[in-house]
This record gives sequence, structure tokens and C-alpha cells, in this order.
Amino acid sequence: YAVIVEDKRLAAIGSLAGTFNPMPRGANLSKGQGPALPTRDIVEGATAPKRTAKELTDVAKDLGMQNSMQVLPLDQNTVRVRFDEHIAFAPGKITLSDTAQALLDKLAESFKRPEVVEIQIEGHTDDLPTRGSGYASNWELSAARSMSVFHALEERGIANSRMITAGMGDKHPVAGRPDLSRRVDITLKFRPVTDSNVEKGQIRQLQRPAISSPKDSF
Repeated sequence: YAVIVEDKRLAAIGSLAGTFNPMPRGANLSKGQGPALPTRDIVEGATAPKRTAKELTDVAKDLGMQNSMQVLPLDQNTVRVRFDEHIAFAPGKITLSDTAQALLDKLAESFKRPEVVEIQIEGHTDDLPTRGSGYASNWELSAARSMSVFHALEERGIANSRMITAGMGDKHPVAGRPDLSRRVDITLKFRPVTDSNVEKGQIRQLQRPAISSPKDSF
């Protein structure tokens, strides 16, 4: 059966709906034109750093390395993995140990997340001379170690275009912990979840269901 709604009554209904469910000025209620709502992609993008940090912490526990590997959330879009020299390299050497290889097998799976847009690999040393290492300075030793990690991750399927390496020498020591001054830091940069990401189509959105008028329905 047909339902007839007078124009005046329809206008009143529309006014009342606007009171209880206000829409932004200029919003179109036709299909696909309503305000956007976040989808699971946006939620997952926002929580990816926390979830990744937990995964990495669990890896350290599973391998019994919680005292040798640290997971450090730096901000809402950055997580750092730090592991000591003694689990990665022999003193003065750049060849990754079997322990480090097994660790990177596990870490690489989390590093492959699509939300991770950059991986920074830094080699660090203490301020002791590099006697017997075959390298002229701590700068060169730390740079060579960062490249060893770079190649190991590349072998595990991480694109080299996503990685940056640096040798920091002894310029960033850990106060009171010379053992941690000799280390490797791997910093994961995650894609920020912002309005601009949404506008560029980097993160999908779900449109609010359209509201049609009774005239369109009958």
C-alpha cells in the first residue's frame, strides 16, 4: 500500500531528526555521502605499535632473552628493540651469532607488518679501542655490525628500501651500563593514523549508512 507524507509533515520530521542526530553543515544524506566512520583498518593501524611491542616482548621471553633484549616503546608510532652485544657478536667481530640469527628469525615476522614504514638499524660501541677487531675505529665496527643485521633481515624477506643503517660508534652510551653501550638498536617507525592518511586513501573508511526520505522509499 502507498504511504503519503505531506511536505510540511516531512519537513517537521527532518527538523526533529536533525535535533536528535545532528549532521555537519553541508553533509549530504544521499548514498555514500555521510560522515565517515573508522573501520577495523583504522583501529588496527592505531594499535599496531602496542601489539607489535607485546609480540616482541613475548619473543624475548620465549627464547629466554628477556634480560638481554629490551623492547622500548618510544612514542605512539615508534618501537625500539635493543639487544646486547654478547648475544649478537663476539667481541670485536661483525658475524652474527647463532643466537642472534634465531632471534632475527622471530623478530622479522613482526617487522614485516604493513604498518611498519621504516626500520632503522644502529650499531653502538663503548669507548674502548678496537684492538684486534680489524677495524680502524669504533665508528667502522658499529657501521659494519649494523650492515650485518641489515643483510640478515633482507635475507628474511624485508625489503632493503624499508631499512636504514647507521654506525653510531661510542656517541650514545647508556649511563652506568657499559655492557648496553655495546649493542644494536632496531627502531620501527609505524605509519601514523591521521586524517591525511585517510584522505590519501592509505587507510580505508566505512561510510555512514545513507538516510533516505520517505519519498524515495515509496
